Amino acid sequence: MNRRFAIAMALALAGTLGTGYLHGRMTNRWGLGQQAHLAAEQLRVPLPTEAGPWRLRREEPFPKAVVQVLQCPAHISRVYEHPQTGDVVTVAVIVGPPGPVSVHSPEVCYSSRDYTIDGPRRETTFTDAVGQTHTLWELSLKGHDLTHVPLKVLYGWSSGGGWEATPRPRFRFGGLSHLYKLQLAVTVHPASEAIQFDAAEDFLNHFLTQLQPRLVPAQRGLALH
Repeated sequence: MNRRFAIAMALALAGTLGTGYLHGRMTNRWGLGQQAHLAAEQLRVPLPTEAGPWRLRREEPFPKAVVQVLQCPAHISRVYEHPQTGDVVTVAVIVGPPGPVSVHSPEVCYSSRDYTIDGPRRETTFTDAVGQTHTLWELSLKGHDLTHVPLKVLYGWSSGGGWEATPRPRFRFGGLSHLYKLQLAVTVHPASEAIQFDAAEDFLNHFLTQLQPRLVPAQRGLALH
């Protein structure tokens, strides 16, 4: 009986330590590992100011408070404009520990006095210019200002390959050395709607051609770096 009790206690302790260690890795408790440092360095390398026909309008670095909440050692935050259609895209890419990167969703960010979410999110799948398939969550929002200009938001995560829309990213990517998140917001221009021009897909086709080669594959496992 005592031997059984000892074994049960040992298994419980091992489970507790394993859970605590996994949480520590997910929340970056012990700092970044070598693979995550490399991913951050690669993401800091400046991208070109043009992505196909899209032109960089401005850089919008995150405030320090946002960086601290997300625990992201590197990020991209830019605004692009299509000179022919007038469409504007705001895009952000972050890399960091899976915990903080996976839990923040745009449903919270955009649920404010400025916008109303117009229906539940839905999966959208597209194939980029080099033939890689990606799946992102898509949200439609209505503006509260006088123009009522609609906004389309797409977001997803990547462990260094294709982008994924997953309902439980914290569990899907738990234990990885690092995790990427991509989010873009597109102001839907009436002229684009008239000609059925998908600004988000067109932008991603050009932008991902530049971004994907910089992504560093994440390592999985509980080995401490």
